[in-house]
Amino acid sequence: MEQPDFLAVLGALWLEEGEPDQALIWLERALLLDPGNLGAQADNALALQALGQPEALTELSRAWRSRTDIPAKLRSKLTPDTPITASTPLPAVRLGRDIPNGHWASHREATMLLGYETNLDHSPRLAEITLTVPEGPIDLPLLNPLTPRRGAAALTELSWQVARSPEAGRIWRAGVNVGARAATAQSKTDWHHVQFAGSGSQQWGPWRGQLELSSTWIGGPLNEPYRLLRVSATGERDALGCTLRLAAETEAHTQQVTSSSDGRTVGVLWSSLCPLAFARNWAWGAAVRASVDQPVDANRPGGTQRQWSIGTRLLGNVGAGVRIDLSARVTRVQDDEGYSALLESNAARRLSQSQVSLELTRPLNLSWWPGAEALLQWQAVRQASNLSVFRYSGLSGYGGIRWAW
Repeated sequence: MEQPDFLAVLGALWLEEGEPDQALIWLERALLLDPGNLGAQADNALALQALGQPEALTELSRAWRSRTDIPAKLRSKLTPDTPITASTPLPAVRLGRDIPNGHWASHREATMLLGYETNLDHSPRLAEITLTVPEGPIDLPLLNPLTPRRGAAALTELSWQVARSPEAGRIWRAGVNVGARAATAQSKTDWHHVQFAGSGSQQWGPWRGQLELSSTWIGGPLNEPYRLLRVSATGERDALGCTLRLAAETEAHTQQVTSSSDGRTVGVLWSSLCPLAFARNWAWGAAVRASVDQPVDANRPGGTQRQWSIGTRLLGNVGAGVRIDLSARVTRVQDDEGYSALLESNAARRLSQSQVSLELTRPLNLSWWPGAEALLQWQAVRQASNLSVFRYSGLSGYGGIRWAW
């Protein structure tokens, strides 16, 4: 955090990845430490241009007009008449420095959080259940009423990603992610997951395309272990200062024992991320997703399941190095067939879930622990349903450390 050259390179890498809002965070800090860093000045102007603020680029081009130490490729990028977006390929030579292709890059990240949840098992609150039988509905008191399990918990996550660019505009990535939650007083609600993923991306002018394959194993004593195999194809470009993304995806979920619950999902996702016109360091986003989950076994309760969701996101800096990420999402799920003859006379299940999440991060700026940041997370979720056994709500709050190196 105290090395302007390192911060400038980090900002440049974010910019080349098509993330100008992230690039600005590091480039501005680099310029605070070393205002004369020419590379950071150029990248900062390019990032602002990608976010729809061309004034800095125009001013920098005018100021550098008479300089003789600017490489020709970079000078062409700084010409105001040339439209620049976050997806515009940047020159290999940046103020005399070569950044060759074909090198491997690695990123590791570890997160350790402690917190509290009011509903560790996503349980409804039921003292009795109504069963619908041919003779008429029966109100059946539960010998052990269902109540949410609450308590303190610890979250841990570790990821490692590697990437290689064999040529300009092409990137290959692979990674592994391992995570777990442990609640000492409610160990039956513990869970863990392991994910392996790989992707390839290619840039064609203003467009970027990516194909990704991932496999995830999820387990724990509360639920039957299962596996998710997912393939997605994504197209992305920048327009009007925004990053626009359209993805098609398919997913197969396989239960370890209960094969009748297996399914295949096909979905489409559209999302955008745009800068706020009145706040340079803030951005907002929106996402819409639609999917259909087809059962492998025709006798699966509920049959085919249809899902729609819409979400929004706001992120930016609030001062003193604190970054906020606020998101909200609403999801609707509808089964085509009745879920059970004993519940609401075999009514088709309907679910409606609302979720709000807030994350605050702040770099620790420790010379002996570079890359560490403090992290606070809060989440509220509520699920409504026409079938009482699927209703639940919960709150969670966690705090801890995230370390990237």
